[in-house]
Amino acid sequence: MIVYSLFLGLLALYVVGYIRRLVTYTRLVRPLKLPYVVVPFSDTDLLMILLYGFRSVRYAISRWLPGWLADRLNEAKLISRWTAKDRMARRLGGVFLRVTPRGVVCNVSDASVAFQIFSNRGEFPKSTHQYGLLELYGPNVVTVEGREWQHHRRHTATTFNEKNNALVWKEAIHQTIQMLEHWQEKSPANTKQSFVVERTREDGLKLTLNILSRAGFGVPIPFKPVQHGRDRDPENIFEDSTTPPAGFDFTFSTAIAYVSTKIVTVLLAYKMIPRQLPRQLVPSFVREKIAAYRDLDTYLHKLVTRAKAGVEYSDDSAGNLVDGMLLSQKRGDQDGGDQGLTDLEIMGNMFIFAIAGHETTATTFRYAILLLALHPDVQDWLYADVVEATRDEPSEISAWDYERLFPKLVTPLCVMLETLRLYPPVVTIPKWTGYSPSTITYRGEDYILPAKTNVNVNVNVLHLSEEYWGPDARQFNPQRWDINNKESFLAKNVDTPGLVAAGLEFPTIHRPVRGAYAPFSDGVRACLGKKFAQVEFVAALAVIVKQYRIELSDNSDEGRRNAERVLEGGISVLTLGMEENVPLRLCRR
Repeated sequence: MIVYSLFLGLLALYVVGYIRRLVTYTRLVRPLKLPYVVVPFSDTDLLMILLYGFRSVRYAISRWLPGWLADRLNEAKLISRWTAKDRMARRLGGVFLRVTPRGVVCNVSDASVAFQIFSNRGEFPKSTHQYGLLELYGPNVVTVEGREWQHHRRHTATTFNEKNNALVWKEAIHQTIQMLEHWQEKSPANTKQSFVVERTREDGLKLTLNILSRAGFGVPIPFKPVQHGRDRDPENIFEDSTTPPAGFDFTFSTAIAYVSTKIVTVLLAYKMIPRQLPRQLVPSFVREKIAAYRDLDTYLHKLVTRAKAGVEYSDDSAGNLVDGMLLSQKRGDQDGGDQGLTDLEIMGNMFIFAIAGHETTATTFRYAILLLALHPDVQDWLYADVVEATRDEPSEISAWDYERLFPKLVTPLCVMLETLRLYPPVVTIPKWTGYSPSTITYRGEDYILPAKTNVNVNVNVLHLSEEYWGPDARQFNPQRWDINNKESFLAKNVDTPGLVAAGLEFPTIHRPVRGAYAPFSDGVRACLGKKFAQVEFVAALAVIVKQYRIELSDNSDEGRRNAERVLEGGISVLTLGMEENVPLRLCRR
C-alpha cells in the first residue's frame, strides 16, 4: 500500500511539473506575436519515440483523429513529420512556434527566413546537443561547433576533391555493372530481354556502401560476396564474404550497414551495457546490437592502422577520404602546425561519412528509379540525353571518362535534384538560438526568438511551396531544372544573382530562390559530400538507363496505385525512407 501511494504521489508530481512547464513556455511565446501550437510531448520523449515506432500507432493517428489534430501530432515527431507535408504551414504560415514541455521549437518553411538561418551561424548555430547519437565512434564534423568544427572541417573538406570524385565515378560504374549482373542472376522471372528486381532497398544500400567503402575507406568490395573455404586469408578481414572473419560476428560491410540502419537501437544498447562486458554476459535481446557496435569499432581501428602504414607524404597519395585525413594529420606532425585530426576523430568522421555517404544516396536512388518507372515520359527524356552525352564515349561502359562525361550528363543530375526536392532524405534541419536571443525577419517584421529556442528548417515544406516551385510543385518534373527549358517556372530566376546554393553549383541547371532548396543544407555547414553523392548517383543512373528501361513489375492500375502508396508512406528516422519494396522490371533496350 505504501509503495502504491508513493508511486501515485510521484506520478502526480510528474504530471504537475509537466503541466507547469507547458504553461511556462506558453506564457513565454505569447508576446512574440507569432502563431503557435501546444503539443503535450517533445521530439525527444523516449516513450513517444517508442510508440511512434509502431506502424499501427501512426496509422491510428493519421486515420482516426481529426485532420488538424493528426497533422499537429505528426508534425511534432520526426518519424512522422513527412506525412504532415505542408498542411501545418498552410494553416499557420511559414514561421510558427511549437510549445512542448521541454521547450519551444520555431518551425521555418519560409525561404527568406531559412536563408537567414543558414547564412548566420553566429545567431543560429547547429544544435549539436541533438546529434549525440552520431558520436558513437568519436566527435566528427557533424556533431561539433565553433573552433572544434573549424578544426574538423579544415581536415575533412579537402578530402572531397576532384581526384576523389574520379575514384567515385569509376567505382560507381563498376559496382552498378556488377549489381545489374547480380539482379539478372537472381531474378525469379529472368529472360534474355528482361528481369525482375525485388530488393531495391537492400541492393541500393549495398551499391552505395560499396562505392563508399572503396572511394571513402580504400576497401574494395565486390557486389556479390565471396564464397570462402579453408583457404581464406586471415589478414584480409575487410573482404566481403558470406561468413565473417574469425573473431567477428559481422563482415565489414554488414557491420556498417547494420549500425547505420539501426543506429537508435544500437545506441540505446551501447548506453545500457558496460563496454568491457564479455560477450557471453551480454543479454540476448541486445547481443546482436552490441556485437555490431564492437565489430565496427574494431574494423574502424584496424582500418586507420592499416591506412597509416600506407600513407605517403604526398598530395597525390590522397585518393580516398581516409588517406586524405591521414595525410593532413601527417603533414601537421611534420611541419609542427595544426596537428590534424586524432585517430579517434578520424574514426568519428569515417562513421559519419558512412551514415551520410551511403544511406542518403541509396534512399534517393531508390525513390528515383521507382519514380522513373511511374513516369515513362521522363525516362524517355532521360534516355535520349544519356545516349547523346555518351555518343563519343567508348562502347565499353567501364571506360567512360569522368572529366569528359560527367558535365554532359545533365538529365541524370536533374532527376536527382527533383527526387531530392520531393523526397529529401533529411526532412528537418535543426538549429537553435544558442544561449542568447536571436532575431529573424519575416514578411517585413522583426521577431526576437528567446535563448535556447530550437529552430527546425522544414525542408519538405519548403520543397512543396508553389510560391517557389510553381503550380506543379507536387509533381515529379525533372525538366524544371534543365537550363534549356525556357518554360520552367524556375527560368524567371535565370538572371538573379546569388542563387548558387549547396548542390546547385552547375551552370547547366535552373535555380530557385535562395533558401527554398536545402537537401544538402546550406551555408558554411552544408554537406561536404554533396558532389560525391551527385557523381555516384549520376554515374549509376546513366549506366542503368543506357542499357535498360525501368518498369513496374506489376504495371496494372492496382500495381501503380500500390507504388504510389509506398512512395507517399515514408517515415523518417535518421533519413526518409520507404517502408516497403516495390518490385521493378528492367527491360533491355
